[in-house]
Amino acid sequence: MGGGDQKGEVKVAVGTTTTEEVNFEKIDLKEALSILNTSPHGLSSAEVEKRLNEYGPNKLPESTRNPILVFLGYMWNPLSWAMEAAAIIAIALLDYADFALIVGLLILNSVISFVEESSADKAIKALAGALAPKCKAVRDGTVQTIDAVNLVPGDVIIMKFGDIVAADVKLFSDDPQKPLDKYSEEVPMQIDQAALTGESLPAKKYTGDVAFSGSAIKAGERHAVVYATGINTFFGRAAALISGTNNVANLQIIMTKIGGVCLVTIGLWVVIELCVQFGKYHHGCVKGEEGCPTLTNMLVILVGGIPIAMPTVLSVTLALGAAKLATEGAIVARMSAVEEMAGMDILCSDKTGTLTLNKLSIETGNIYVTEPGLTIEDVLKYGALSADITGEEPIDVVLYNSYAQAATLANRYKKLKWIPFNPTDKFTCVTMLDQESGRVFRLLKGSPQVVLNKAHNKNRLAESVNAKMVEFANRGFRSLGIAMAEGDGAEKTEWHMLGLLPLFDPPRHDTKDTIEYCHQQGIEVKMVTGDHLLIGKETARMLGMGDTMYASEVLIKAKGGDKAALGEFQNVVEMVERCNGFAEVFPEHKYEIVAILQEADHVVGMTGDGVNDAPALKKADVGIAVAGATDAARGAADIVLTEAGLSAIKTAVLGARKIFQRMTTYSKYTVAMTFRICFTFGLLTVIYDWYFPTILIVIMAVFNDGAMIALAKDRVEPSRQPNAWNLKNIFLMGIVYGLYLTLSSWALYQTACKTNFFEKHLDMFSLDDRHSTLAAWCKDYIENVKKAPYSIDDSVCKIPEYNVQEAFGGSEAACMKMHFNDETVLSQCMVEQKYVRGAMLRSLIYNQVSVSGQALVLVVRNQAYSLAQKAGNLTYVAFVLAQIGSTLISIFGFGGYVPPRHSLKDCQFCTYSDHTPVKFFPSKEVPIEGTESRYTASVIGCMGYVIVAWIWSGIWYVLLDPIKWMLCWALNEDGFRDQSSARFERRQELQRISQEKTVDMAGMTTPTISNPLGRASIQKPVAMVLDRASAALVPVHRTSEGLVRVSNDPHKARDLARRSRLVEVGMQRTSGGHKEITRA
Repeated sequence: MGGGDQKGEVKVAVGTTTTEEVNFEKIDLKEALSILNTSPHGLSSAEVEKRLNEYGPNKLPESTRNPILVFLGYMWNPLSWAMEAAAIIAIALLDYADFALIVGLLILNSVISFVEESSADKAIKALAGALAPKCKAVRDGTVQTIDAVNLVPGDVIIMKFGDIVAADVKLFSDDPQKPLDKYSEEVPMQIDQAALTGESLPAKKYTGDVAFSGSAIKAGERHAVVYATGINTFFGRAAALISGTNNVANLQIIMTKIGGVCLVTIGLWVVIELCVQFGKYHHGCVKGEEGCPTLTNMLVILVGGIPIAMPTVLSVTLALGAAKLATEGAIVARMSAVEEMAGMDILCSDKTGTLTLNKLSIETGNIYVTEPGLTIEDVLKYGALSADITGEEPIDVVLYNSYAQAATLANRYKKLKWIPFNPTDKFTCVTMLDQESGRVFRLLKGSPQVVLNKAHNKNRLAESVNAKMVEFANRGFRSLGIAMAEGDGAEKTEWHMLGLLPLFDPPRHDTKDTIEYCHQQGIEVKMVTGDHLLIGKETARMLGMGDTMYASEVLIKAKGGDKAALGEFQNVVEMVERCNGFAEVFPEHKYEIVAILQEADHVVGMTGDGVNDAPALKKADVGIAVAGATDAARGAADIVLTEAGLSAIKTAVLGARKIFQRMTTYSKYTVAMTFRICFTFGLLTVIYDWYFPTILIVIMAVFNDGAMIALAKDRVEPSRQPNAWNLKNIFLMGIVYGLYLTLSSWALYQTACKTNFFEKHLDMFSLDDRHSTLAAWCKDYIENVKKAPYSIDDSVCKIPEYNVQEAFGGSEAACMKMHFNDETVLSQCMVEQKYVRGAMLRSLIYNQVSVSGQALVLVVRNQAYSLAQKAGNLTYVAFVLAQIGSTLISIFGFGGYVPPRHSLKDCQFCTYSDHTPVKFFPSKEVPIEGTESRYTASVIGCMGYVIVAWIWSGIWYVLLDPIKWMLCWALNEDGFRDQSSARFERRQELQRISQEKTVDMAGMTTPTISNPLGRASIQKPVAMVLDRASAALVPVHRTSEGLVRVSNDPHKARDLARRSRLVEVGMQRTSGGHKEITRA
């Protein structure tokens, strides 16, 4: 093809741009092969290698992400914004230490997220490689199974029922002798291309027609030549124009809601605190370091209440859990599928290969021969001839292998035509030529009922064949019928049933135990099989599942209101709920079963392996593609199993429940902590005008968040009942826990500084800061202990140790001229004592808040008694390390940091209540009476009071479990009180999540933790993005010899996509130019 007037060449002129393209839908196969420089026998490996380098892999271009931007992205969310606002306020107040700690906390969370999710990404990529879409290609004259990503233009591939079309292709004839020629009696392929064109019904495709990448083969088997890969495909061009579908993960929605409630709570308390402090207490602010203790104190609410680690903890928990599930044989296709798996309470499992070994064997001694004059050996011979082992179908393989001389058959017999299996007809048919005699005959194999109905003497055979089928079924055998007819079918056909072959597929050794375990975990397992009802019942009996099973025909009649079909059941919902399974099920029946169970508020899992299972897999809350499933089934599934058997499903579900438990544990904890921090320090501030240092809150956040991240690997017992997010319960339980812990901290504060309890009963130094207590102590100390030369009513300027200091002017005379002259010795003494006692009280409160808060994690982990349930070693280690840190800080304090802005050194009245010097207070700086510095939130070690903090926390901890049980009962948490209503709420939540499900097999991209299978999809059918007339257009170029070849220039593909793009109004091309298509 060298000239521009060749048939099929298209020129599209838009404005001033002219691009040369070929429409592969219009040209014939010979011309297509010429342009692609290939033949029906495919390419050589050397040519493939060359073209792979020229055209690139058959996937969408990878978007490279800058690691630095990815890292910074972890700081770009509402919770981080609030922390960043806190950092800005801290630096504006010249609070350098708090600023550094807040920024450090932000960076720490980002580092952990980046490292953990990167590790999970790598694990997922390594495991997902085995699940990459495959296809069969003819290379070097042989059929080879290759990764679809390695296809190149010119490759010849084999497509059959259940496959996903791996690239844009042009179909050959189904006659292997004349692959380029059409003929009137050809059987069309049926291809579902709804994701591309929006067509609801499968399209019929004949010789020379094109099929698009991402379509699913619904019927037929053919060779085809690849003409476009990657970005040059119909889908690829659309994907190059618009961003891929990026459904917001349900976890992100949950985090947004939890974070939103936390931020609203924080915002309310910030407003309340500022209004009260400035409005009621009339606090002031001045420029400079420690010039505004009120705003510094506001950071306590802002930093302490923000669950800054929540995105890290939840994302890391999910990522690590999903990566671990993948190593155990279950790859999660969508992250929100973890929540769906955790909520599943009914699993409809296929029998063959899942409950059983799927290793068929023929009981040759029990073959029932139905045609007079034939032997068992003859039946085995015809069975081997009827098999097509290139597709490696189990029944074909076992038929072939069961005949001892199978390898010699190809020398004598030649296959003329092959009609593959499809679930509607339930048979395969092959036309054979005996090359020695010239005899042509056909062999049919398939469902015994189908084969029997085709037999010319079916009435005579029916009773004996059906009886033998029942006998086989009762013994756990599966029956396969074989029939033969003379001729090629052009004339009247007379089928002779040759025999009935018993196939046996034994249950897996672990299936029975797995089913029992699932029942213990609240998961009911129902068998859904395409086999005969009696086979299903026998297998169910062997597995202890119960034998209340029905044929799908009975289900359909019952759904239609047939009273006889319903039998003892009130309605079809009760029938499906109470029975143990269904037999003789077609893929479309699976959809009905799922729908009926969902109407009864069940969260349903459904297994499948074929393209026709896709609707049911998508309808199910948990669609499970079993090991060996077609690409189409994987595309619709939520979980893709890499290992066979029900135990892999059990592992996936229970693993998901563990992940869910970890996430809900942290969610309850973080809501409780937000309310606890906000209410504790908010109330202490507005009621008592008492401030707390931001530095302690930031340190607490660092310690606690480090411990919380250990929850991602916590040892948890999966819930014995299915789970689902219940934000109402999480918020209510969090509020109750938070307020209870607030009460414990308030009670400790009240007892410590508004009574003399600890001084009187435990002989400890007093933290009582009541006015009367401080006044009495100061009077006694000044007059009787210190025996100072000044009285309590004298001016503070009379204190010689103070009036020489710079703050007082350097002399008594200078001090007397300052406003400090109005302050008395008594008032200064009381300020110093209140300052010292308050600084030690902060250490006490800090230790109690830290210990009691983190201990709450042990309570919210499950519904059992917390001390009887062992947590993970990392959780304990993190708790111990965090609380050792908090206890040491409480014992030793910060030596009076932060120092007051307006201060006096060498304090005269800053002793313990027993008049001994305060330990770990080297600076001895105290605020001056009458200044805002009186409210500086400094920290001094509280020494033995840490024992009080631990004992106090332990006493209040005792009631946390009973409170938890009361809440679980009142809120019916996880069905604690009533399973039916919990099931309804779970169904409602999972229904919302399931609405986001999409079948995403239209293209390939790089697998990541959020997209483990490397799926690519777009938000609407491609035909709504690109002009359908451009579907098979491919950019071409001319070689120096004048030959037309497919272009490897991606810019041409993008240019074609832009010029073919549709807009909503009028569905016209987006370009302002005109469109002109010319053909010779």
